[in-house]
Amino acid sequence: MNDFIKKYADLLKDDSGVKAIDLEMKRQYEDAAQTMNDQKETIEALAAVINACPRILLLGMGASHFVNEVFAFQLRRFGIEAAAMTASEFLYDTIPTADKVVILTSQSGESVETVKCFSLLPSETPVFSVTLSPESTSAAKTQAIVCSGGPEKAYAGTRSVTLSLAAFAFVSAALGQIPQESVLRALAWERTDYSAMEKAVWTLFSKRDIVVTGRSLFSPLGGLFALGCEELSNRPILYNETGTFRHGPMEVLGEDTALVVFRQKGLLGELCRSFNDVQQKSGCAVIVLDASGQEPLSNAITIPCQEGDDIVAVLGMMTTFQLLMIAYACGKNPRAGLPRYGSKITTSE
Repeated sequence: MNDFIKKYADLLKDDSGVKAIDLEMKRQYEDAAQTMNDQKETIEALAAVINACPRILLLGMGASHFVNEVFAFQLRRFGIEAAAMTASEFLYDTIPTADKVVILTSQSGESVETVKCFSLLPSETPVFSVTLSPESTSAAKTQAIVCSGGPEKAYAGTRSVTLSLAAFAFVSAALGQIPQESVLRALAWERTDYSAMEKAVWTLFSKRDIVVTGRSLFSPLGGLFALGCEELSNRPILYNETGTFRHGPMEVLGEDTALVVFRQKGLLGELCRSFNDVQQKSGCAVIVLDASGQEPLSNAITIPCQEGDDIVAVLGMMTTFQLLMIAYACGKNPRAGLPRYGSKITTSE
């Protein structure tokens, strides 16, 4: 088991769920590299279709939706009209797709809402998918990028999220937006100093409430972190895009709150400085997963990450935020990684 996780896994009454997650995470880099090689043809085909019809609709549920949002932001940076909707929203409040490319993301390829969307897509609509399951409905009905290594077995999404993001990053590379080698380099990055991570975990343990926020591509990254913390810890987490958060919800902050900020390079990283004043007034603890390369926020626990503001920078944060959410969950849920009500594949609405 990962050394950082092991010390917190010792808090568990049943560590089988976390052990299963750890096994998935260990495969992330190798499976991503294999996906790049094995799925080259489909990756290039999707890039070509996006170039020919730069109006993209991405559909998915749960973590897959947040992955789609990251890719939509990445595409919009380059003038491509891209939007991510939950499959459930599209299913019951549909929009026209005849002039769009549709991409369905589902690690299982069997999420009930995503599968139901097929009946609403006209035959002339180009439909692609990203999945981990080669035998799935999504793989059978679309031009599918099938990520390597087979379906994820652990309950919480870790490897499946990383591979889905990596698949989209490879498409971005095929579009000429990023260097292909930067994708694997981001996934291969290893942290050597865990001191800030340790402080962050114990701060999360000590607070009653956790609020997560970020902007642009780092907003859905915050959503992924909040979702993972909720399903592993069984504790509610508030997640808001930073602009929305500043329009009222900041009133929840107080001395018993930890504010987790996902910070990127550039102007949006500079805007995070406004949290210096917020922290001083509210007394909340601030934890920053920081890819900005800028001066740290005052009185914050700063976890340095690879610098950037694009899909590569998001990938570079994956292991860091996964380790943090797992460690937090170990202190809150003695059976972290073992669901009480849910299932890995949601087959009913």
